[in-house]
Amino acid sequence: MNETIDILLNHSSVRKYTNESVESEIVDLIIQAGQMAPSSSNFQAYTIIEVKDQEKRNAIYEASGQQKWILSAPLLLLFCGDLERGKNYYNGVEDREVFTNTESFIVATIDTALVAQKVFIAAQSLGLGGVFIGGMRNDIEKIADTFELPNFVFPLFAMCLGYPDENNGIKPRLPKDVIHKVDSYNSSKDDQLIKEYDEINYKYYYERTNGENPETWTERSGKAITAKPRYGVGVFLRKKGLLKK
Repeated sequence: MNETIDILLNHSSVRKYTNESVESEIVDLIIQAGQMAPSSSNFQAYTIIEVKDQEKRNAIYEASGQQKWILSAPLLLLFCGDLERGKNYYNGVEDREVFTNTESFIVATIDTALVAQKVFIAAQSLGLGGVFIGGMRNDIEKIADTFELPNFVFPLFAMCLGYPDENNGIKPRLPKDVIHKVDSYNSSKDDQLIKEYDEINYKYYYERTNGENPETWTERSGKAITAKPRYGVGVFLRKKGLLKK
């Protein structure tokens, strides 16, 4: 066991922060660490926007269903997939439609997710905690307009960071054998493993909510995906010229 593994194995989301600000040197450092993430063909198809303007922060707050930690977090970052930079600066691209296809969208999305995870781990290693905000995709067009994003830049999620003022404990994860397969997608043991995992989650949420809202993983996930289908995301992306092929 080392310090990095310890940080990874003890991750929990933090939504309540002290009043201590995050110094600009720390912001620069964690973003530099993020830039060292793997990137397909070194495209680096992402942009990170630090949100300092209160009205822009409010826009993320409203779009995300008024999650109060968006307003209280000392540091708020918006992570965007970015194909605009490549469209403007890559040399020798004869087929300009390549930027509109599904593969390019996937590349930019993966690049953005990888850099964000590096930023998050770097922040945790320096004593910060935080939470990802996917809820801003409830009104993805509003977020794009608020931050004046060109057509080939698309907002994916935000990240709240600050010095923790809470400890929620570690949320149970799926059994390793459910997500780790060898040579093929063998799900023969999944029914029993997920049944056992549901029981663990029910106990976890019972204790966390003092018995008010105990739920299994299957119940909680089903409710969440039903409540947040976000069909408008695909409409927005195609409107911006993405996912054409």
